[in-house]
Amino acid sequence: MRRELTVNVKVRTSDCASIVKALKVDEVGLPEGIRTSINCVNDEVNYMVSAEVTNPRVTLSVWNTIDDFLRNLKAVLQVSKD
Repeated sequence: MRRELTVNVKVRTSDCASIVKALKVDEVGLPEGIRTSINCVNDEVNYMVSAEVTNPRVTLSVWNTIDDFLRNLKAVLQVSKD
């Protein structure tokens, strides 16, 4: 049985296009089997992570990928405030 894990994170921002551009540069070197996409829909950053769950480590890798995204988002939002 195939099990697919998909997580979608949505965050409203005032300058979505610039934030997405800044965040896309870190979407390289992802763990094997993990796919991400990041884009803008109106004023909302949409970040999607998906992976086929073959063992518990995959779930941990997805969690770490989301954590990295949120840390980077926090940094970009802080810089844009200054």
